[in-house]
Amino acid sequence: MSDLLWGTLPIAAMGLAACLMFLLAAVLKSGRTAGVLGILSTLILGGGSVLVLWSQGGKVVPAALVSCDKLALFFDGLFVLVASLVMALSLEYFEKKKAHHVELYGFIILATAGMMGLASATNLITFYLGLETMSLSFYVLAGFLRAHENSVEASLKYFLLGAFSSAFLLLGMAFLYGSSASLDFGGIATALSTGAIPLGEPILYLGFFLFLVGLFFKLSLIPFHFWAPDVYQGAPTPITALMAVGGKTAAAAGAIRIFLSVFTASQGLADKWFHLFMAVGLITIFVGSMIAVTQRHIKRLLAYSSIVHAGFIALGLGALAVASLREQVLAAVLFYVAAYLVMNVGAFAVAGVVERPENYDETLRSYSGLGTTAPYLAALFSVFMLSLAGIPLTVGFLGKFYIFGALVKGGYYVVASLGLIGAVIATYYYLKVVVALYFPAAGEEPAPAPKASWTTLALLTLMGAGTLYLGIFPGLLTDLVKGLGIG
Repeated sequence: MSDLLWGTLPIAAMGLAACLMFLLAAVLKSGRTAGVLGILSTLILGGGSVLVLWSQGGKVVPAALVSCDKLALFFDGLFVLVASLVMALSLEYFEKKKAHHVELYGFIILATAGMMGLASATNLITFYLGLETMSLSFYVLAGFLRAHENSVEASLKYFLLGAFSSAFLLLGMAFLYGSSASLDFGGIATALSTGAIPLGEPILYLGFFLFLVGLFFKLSLIPFHFWAPDVYQGAPTPITALMAVGGKTAAAAGAIRIFLSVFTASQGLADKWFHLFMAVGLITIFVGSMIAVTQRHIKRLLAYSSIVHAGFIALGLGALAVASLREQVLAAVLFYVAAYLVMNVGAFAVAGVVERPENYDETLRSYSGLGTTAPYLAALFSVFMLSLAGIPLTVGFLGKFYIFGALVKGGYYVVASLGLIGAVIATYYYLKVVVALYFPAAGEEPAPAPKASWTTLALLTLMGAGTLYLGIFPGLLTDLVKGLGIG
């Protein structure tokens, strides 16, 4: 096998899987059969290629314009996992909605291939191709409930605002190319380190700012968050989970690679990165938490929750600029995104189970008293909510602990204190959901128990167990992320 093929194996494997699913969509009549085949092809082709390259220590082929080093493979493994979980949850959800179209799974796999490209890119062109492959798939998936006007509206809003952010990204890339005469991350870093910037530093900095605006949009950091609540609420719930977890993780992966490959070449630029991400992260945590407190629709609440968690991730990304903390902070961010996957997909999975066939979102009333009528489902949902809140003995607590611990170690006490205050505020709206599960309002009848298949309950149990296990015994994950970096 040629080096070029080895260097692009996970992306190529997922692209092949997506093509196979689109071809099968022409002959398959059963959405459930398509879903099972989609899961198998993702695990065998995508997961298998990741494991093969991981066992070999990764593969870096500059000619491929992507890097399949261990950092990229770690993210690729997360993308394979979240795509498989979303497809498994989609089997029951779309049948309940009577909208089980076989082409759904091809788009999920194609979006996953885009995420992999975003996490592996070492060139502005491959970065943009990965981002747009993921985004275009999301635009289609958000509107998959064609009979629900809210789903179609979510797709249209996401498309229009996504195109707007892509324009900023492309303009930033144009300025970067004009200033450095290179599209390659390594070439831009060389221009920074040698001072060979034909158009001058102001144009270069403007290019980086516009480029980061596109990333902030995908991370839904304030003030580029306004699309997320409406899109998350109107989109099919499993797809919302894919966007909230996969999309954010891919954007974080792209940001990590850009910083380690480019921004480390200039201390002045790294300092600007630090201050920008710290400021935006803290503002996102506080504003997102304040708005989330007022929400009564579960998916909108989880949307603002995902915005707040993006703020915590931004604090970690900003702290990468501190050279003495870089290895510890990188491990903390990787732990956080993995923890976020388990607990957030679990929370959206419960929301999908409770959601009624004729609806697209439920208020807290639909969860009131589920501790009595559906105790097992309520217990699992409580675990996910407590983990998102950062309560001890859950993986969400350790995710925040590692990031704040790194900030404190670096002497950034004010940032850590403000972030901790924001986390305390966020605890309120998570506990509000838990209280509704077990203590319905006076005179209010408990909500009827929703129906869930054994496969969905098994997946929820697996994610709930992972949330608790990694919160008590984090060694499995901390050993995995320790020492990872760009190849």
